Amino acid sequence: MSKFKFFSTFRLKMKSSKFFVFALAMFLGITPLLVENPAHAASVEFTDSVNDQLNKTATSAGGTQKTRITKQYNDFSSQYKGIISWDDKISSLHYENEAQVSTVRKQIKEINDDKITKLETQVKELKSKYQPLFDSYSSLTRQVAAAKKLKDKSLYKVLSVQADVMRTAATLARQEIRTKQDSLTAAKKDKTNLAKKIRGVLAEIDPVKNKIKAEKSVLSGQSKLITTEWTNFKAAIKKSDADRTSDALARLLTLSTKANSLKQNIYSMEVSIGNIIKRSKALLP
Repeated sequence: MSKFKFFSTFRLKMKSSKFFVFALAMFLGITPLLVENPAHAASVEFTDSVNDQLNKTATSAGGTQKTRITKQYNDFSSQYKGIISWDDKISSLHYENEAQVSTVRKQIKEINDDKITKLETQVKELKSKYQPLFDSYSSLTRQVAAAKKLKDKSLYKVLSVQADVMRTAATLARQEIRTKQDSLTAAKKDKTNLAKKIRGVLAEIDPVKNKIKAEKSVLSGQSKLITTEWTNFKAAIKKSDADRTSDALARLLTLSTKANSLKQNIYSMEVSIGNIIKRSKALLP
């Protein structure tokens, strides 16, 4: 397979894979990270014309220079392939992390929801159940007060006995409601505390994202330099200038090696984000 066909096939696969990741991100409601596509990707193309001009330049140079130019070109091609490969790995992991964070944040809101809903219902039911008792007790205490005011000792005594009995029942009912209300309050407090703890873990992602942003800023500069050097390289092979071709390839190799290193750093940081998310998920009930 020719170098041109290899890279054409490789780039087609990369584009197809990127479309799948993009579609997945849109389905999950995640804003696609368009900056993952390097600026130099559209400008560096290993066409038949480039290959022919390179071979012509290397052949005309002959000897060790031909060997050096050929090796430099192959090494750069390999580094460039690595850059493209890192793009897909980073994008895939980034979108996976974003989807996982979104899921965790949703689950945070749902912590203890079933328990809290059940307790709220129980508290409401208990209040409704005992409200007639409380109303009767209130009415009876008013009657006791009225009998006392009328100085009706016989009626006062009978109503007081009834009130004492009903007071005990009302006290027990209020205690039952209070106990259930305390359980509800505790469940809500547990939710608040756990949610705060999990969000605290997720907050560790922000400094990592800031580092990724900084790396991408450096990478953007590298990409522009690669674009410039690739233009110089094509101009050199067009004129069959072996010295300029070798110099341009040397710079391209240095720049692409640095770009690959930056990509690897970014990927490692996305892995770190993934680990942070795993720790946050482990705290979920």
